Amino acid sequence: MFNYEPLNVLPQDIQRDWMAQLHKATPTDKGVFRLVNIRRTAPLTFEEQRVIVLVVDENGFPMPNVKVAFSYSNAEQYTLTDDFLWTPPSPQKAFIVPTTGSGQIEQIQGSGVKKGQPGGITVYLLEPEYASDVVTGAGMLADHTGLHLTFQLRRAGVKSLMERLDDIEARLKVLEGA
Repeated sequence: MFNYEPLNVLPQDIQRDWMAQLHKATPTDKGVFRLVNIRRTAPLTFEEQRVIVLVVDENGFPMPNVKVAFSYSNAEQYTLTDDFLWTPPSPQKAFIVPTTGSGQIEQIQGSGVKKGQPGGITVYLLEPEYASDVVTGAGMLADHTGLHLTFQLRRAGVKSLMERLDDIEARLKVLEGA
């Protein structure tokens, strides 16, 4: 169980080296997937040359079968169904793949993003009920350094276990002080 906080901006080194940007989503009535962590993957490891996406619920537990969109210029076009409560970024072209049982999925990058120059792919989650933060400029640098992104579902009206435990502890302190 992890206590994540949503990111408002990407770390400066990722902004600088990838020219990546974070675009915050407006939540639907049901909720939103927030980017809560981003880090570099190490070259010469099993994570090199990859953009890895981990999706977790409010408690930090992995979520399988969440559709992840890796959007790039020559990806296939997709069509939104009537049940979508939000509009993903244009153009609606992406390689869409669900997370595995570990809540994770990855895309191996064939060509690199030139350090300090815009490029790469756009990454977001493509679920009809929940909007998603969007990261543009993701990819692999020439040294095979990639990115690992963590998105957390924030459903409307749902408190995480940590928040609920904090509430219980606060009530106990009041009772003990009485």
